[in-house]
Amino acid sequence: MKLRRFLAPLFAALAILVALLFLVAWLPLRQARDAWRTGHDADAIGTAERWSRLRLWPARYHQLLAAAYLTAGNRAAAAPHLHAMGHASLIDEEEVARRLFARERYDDFLAYDAAARDGRAALYRAAALAATNRTAEAMAVPIHDADPKKLAYLKHAIAQPERLFDRNDQPLGADFAPLAASLPRGTSIVETTLDPVVQRAALQALGSYRGAIVAIDPRTNELLAIASSAKENLAIERQYEPGSVIKILTGLNALSNGVEMKFPYVCTGELRIDGRRFGDWVPAGHGTLNGIDDALAVSCNVFFADIGLHLGRDRLQQFMKNAGFDGQTNTGVMEVPLGKLLDQPFNNFETAFLSIGLKHESVNAFHLAMLASAMANRGVLTAPRLLRARRSLLGDVIALPPAQAHVQLGSRQAAETMIHAMQAVVTNPRGTGRRAAVPGLTFAMKTGTAGERDSGLEALIMAFAPVEQPRIAFAVIAEDAGPAEIAGAKIAHDFLEAIRPRVQ
Repeated sequence: MKLRRFLAPLFAALAILVALLFLVAWLPLRQARDAWRTGHDADAIGTAERWSRLRLWPARYHQLLAAAYLTAGNRAAAAPHLHAMGHASLIDEEEVARRLFARERYDDFLAYDAAARDGRAALYRAAALAATNRTAEAMAVPIHDADPKKLAYLKHAIAQPERLFDRNDQPLGADFAPLAASLPRGTSIVETTLDPVVQRAALQALGSYRGAIVAIDPRTNELLAIASSAKENLAIERQYEPGSVIKILTGLNALSNGVEMKFPYVCTGELRIDGRRFGDWVPAGHGTLNGIDDALAVSCNVFFADIGLHLGRDRLQQFMKNAGFDGQTNTGVMEVPLGKLLDQPFNNFETAFLSIGLKHESVNAFHLAMLASAMANRGVLTAPRLLRARRSLLGDVIALPPAQAHVQLGSRQAAETMIHAMQAVVTNPRGTGRRAAVPGLTFAMKTGTAGERDSGLEALIMAFAPVEQPRIAFAVIAEDAGPAEIAGAKIAHDFLEAIRPRVQ
C-alpha cells in the first residue's frame, strides 16, 4: 500500500514530464512550420534540426525538413528526410507542391510526392510529370475530385506545348521567332505584354532592311513589340553607335544643370577645340540657330558638342549612367543589357564626340525605346515590363512582374523644352525627321546616323506619339540604311501610319 502511494505521484510526475517534453518538442515544430510557410527556409531548417534531436515527433520533423530543404534548393540534404518521413501529417502535400511549382522544381516535387503519397496531390503529380516531358505518365495519373478549372488548364497545357503567349493569350507566332528563340525556356506558362498587331506593323515597316523596332506603351511601360527582321534578336543582342539620338540626353542634361545656351547661335560648320577643327556633318554649317528647336531640328553637331564641353566629360558620363548606360534591366522574363560607355574620352576633342553619340558609346534598340518612353513621360526613365504573369501548368500564378524602377533623368521643365524641340525635328522645314510626319498626329522624334560610310551607315530613330498624351514610344535601328532622315524617317512614318488607329 505504501509503495502504491509512493508510485502514484511518481507516475503522475513522469506523465506530466513526458507531456511537457512532447509539448516542448511540438511548439518549436509549429514555429519551424510557420517559418517555412512564410518563406524563411533557413530559419525553419535551423529550428527543426535543433529540436529534432529530442527524437519526439520524428516523422513530422523529417517531413518538415524534407520540404524545407527542397524549397531551399538542397535536394541532397532533403534525401534522408524523404526516406524517413513516412505518412506524417504536419504539412499538406499541396502546400509543398505550390512552393516547389513556384520555383519550377518539378523533379523535387515528384521526389517528395513519391515519399508522401497521401493521395491528395494527384493533380500536381500529373502537372509535374507533364512539365518534365513525361506526358504519357501524366495522362495516366488517376485524378479524382480535382479543381475542374485547374484540370482543364492542365489538359489544355498538355495539348498546347507552347509556353510563351502574347497579350491576347495566344502563342507567340512566327513574327516573334527571333525574340522567342532568345528567351529563357522554362516549363511554366509565360504571359507577355507583346501585341501581335504592333509587332507585325514593325516588321512590315522595316521591310527589306535588316534591323529592329522596339515599341513601348509609355502609360504602363509595357513592351508591345520587340521586332527583328533578322534571325537573331537584333533589338537586344546587337549594339550600335547611337549618333545624334544622344543629343536628346545632352540637351536634357544641359538644361537640367543650368548650362547657358546663348542664342542666336551661329554654326559655321566647325568648332575649334584645343587648336583642332571639329567639323559638323554639314560642312558649310547650319547658319543662324534661333533656339534649341532649330539646333535639334537640324541636328547641329557643333552646337551640341559646344554644350557638351560646357558640361564636361564627368557630367556627361554620369548622366548617361543614370539613363541606363553600363546597366541592365529586368523585364520579368529576362535581364536585358542596355547601352555601354566605351573608350574613356581623354581630352576635350573626344568629349565633344561623346556628347553627340560618336565613338564613345553604344546602344541597342531596346534601350533606345526606353529613352523614347522616358521622354514621353517627361524625363522619367522606367524599367519596361514584358511579363504579365507566369503560371504553372495548373494555371496558378507563380510570378508577377517585378516592381518597375523609376529614375528622374532631368527636370520636367527641361524635358518639356526638349520635347518641343523633338517636335521641331518633324515640323521644321529643315528638320531631319520631316519625312516621318503623319498627318493628324502630333509626333516627337530624333534621328541619328552612325557607323562608317564605307561599310554602311545605320539609321536610328527614337520617337513617341501623340505628344500631349503619349500612347506609343518606339525606337528604330536599320543597318546599312544610309542617313536616318531618309530611310529611317520612312520606316518611322510607315510604322506609325500602320498603328495610327491605336494611338490617336
